[in-house]
Amino acid sequence: MFVKVTKNREGTQYVSIVEGYRDKDKVKQRTIKSLGKLKELEAGNPNYLSELKEDVKAGKFQPEPETLSLTLDLNKKISNPLQNYGWLLLDEIFRSLGLAKVLRVHQKGTNSKIDLNESLRLLTVKRILDPQSKWKSVQSQGDLFGDFNLSPQDVYRSLDTFSLLSEQIQLQMHHVISKSVGRTGALVFYDVTNYYFETDLDDEPIEVDGETLPAFRKRGPSKEKRPNPIVQMGLFMDTNGIPIAFRLFPGNCVDVKTYLPAVEQIKKQFGIERIVVVADKGMNSKNNIIETLKNKDGYLFSQKVRGTRGAPKDIQKFALDSEDWIINEQETFAKKSMIRKRKVDKKEITEKILVTWNQKYDFREKIRREKSVEYAEKLTAGERFRMTMKKGGKRYLDVETVDEETGEIKRLVPHISIDEEKIAFDEQFDGINVLITSETEMSDQEMLDSYRSLSRIEDCFKVLKTNFDARPIYVWTQPHIEAHFLICFISLTIMRLLEHKLEWQLSPERIQSALLSAQCRPLEKGYWEVFGNEDFLKINELLGKKWSHQFVPLEVLRTYAK
Repeated sequence: MFVKVTKNREGTQYVSIVEGYRDKDKVKQRTIKSLGKLKELEAGNPNYLSELKEDVKAGKFQPEPETLSLTLDLNKKISNPLQNYGWLLLDEIFRSLGLAKVLRVHQKGTNSKIDLNESLRLLTVKRILDPQSKWKSVQSQGDLFGDFNLSPQDVYRSLDTFSLLSEQIQLQMHHVISKSVGRTGALVFYDVTNYYFETDLDDEPIEVDGETLPAFRKRGPSKEKRPNPIVQMGLFMDTNGIPIAFRLFPGNCVDVKTYLPAVEQIKKQFGIERIVVVADKGMNSKNNIIETLKNKDGYLFSQKVRGTRGAPKDIQKFALDSEDWIINEQETFAKKSMIRKRKVDKKEITEKILVTWNQKYDFREKIRREKSVEYAEKLTAGERFRMTMKKGGKRYLDVETVDEETGEIKRLVPHISIDEEKIAFDEQFDGINVLITSETEMSDQEMLDSYRSLSRIEDCFKVLKTNFDARPIYVWTQPHIEAHFLICFISLTIMRLLEHKLEWQLSPERIQSALLSAQCRPLEKGYWEVFGNEDFLKINELLGKKWSHQFVPLEVLRTYAK
């Protein structure tokens, strides 16, 4: 906005306030307010023009409300010209990650004409706002305010490059987030989930340049109990709840075996010398602990404490000892800790053990056991037998091959009863949870806070599966599968960064809905009408954006997120 002085044919000077705007590729101007003849304005104040320029430059000039006259065509057919502009907030974060640089460096010197950055922008924004197949994302690119003009062929060809550059892209994101948000990388969280494919057939190993590549889409222990082939995804998250990196594994790779390769990759990829990983008991194995310590890294795992098999006897004894408990005033929570030495692979290691008791957890375990026993008691002998034949059997069913009266062994006619001793043993540990760490200097509260933060990685998986529709997966080549998850990973990171900017006041569901509500449509004279729900207005308020007018110039709309 600036002051403009014009002359007519008679040489009379007129003063007006104007602003520039861009209409497609042309720069135009429009008058905000006409103030009249300069001679008359300076009659009462010789410094009027210079003062006016200073006021406009300082933003003190407030123009009167402008009216816009519209002509309505009553015979116009129904149409839906609305476009989404809420995506510009996501795009601003995308641009800040500097991924265009990685893509540009890779493409330099090649004959490829594909705009890799535009493809990645489109697929990422669509995954956040309106998850669709790659094909449908291209077909609906016109729903976004802007100038996307991509072909399905270019987008599908770009997937191979995204797969190739996955590690470089993750590294670039890590560097930017480390500077902008603050990330040390010394303490990270790790968990694994899996995603199913819309197919019934497992992959077969393939030969590439004389090398046999293992099958990727394989049946395994599906988190959703699906019969389809799956792929495993290991995800690292920082203490801010923002993803750091991911790695994919074949579907038949069990969770515990993903841990060491994933940790090795993130250390090498990001140049981290020592790392402390927080994970659940699924990663707590003898081999993982041995290799972690051998690599001079650290761990904080939950530890199995129930059952007569697999749980360390010294930890069980410590947990059941009534001495040294620290109890809160409400008597709803208690804790105690100890330093433990033990032999692992013929080497003595030192660990800190934290045992906690929670009243709510206690009640929940009792209710679960009661329902389990109640269900088992209603089963017939035949049903109980079939239960015990399954892997693991039924937890509180005891199989005996002895006649109750004579004591005679009946190998072919087992007697199946409720195992009261096992029930009584497990009851002792109701409400108890155990954490184990190599970081013996960690306080009890630091251990608790760190492990509780692990639940946020479950929220990441929930967002991927529920909000971003990361599965079922329809692409089938390994490079395209890796590209699909890279897009999901970038989308998740952008969502978390936006949540961080909003101080975690809105859930991903509310943010998604708010950004979808940000629609616009063209009017006349370079103006657009904009819409947005209450949450969208709140987002703008939290970001410090003044965005309350319903009618805005085109150039203002284009720079909305900047």
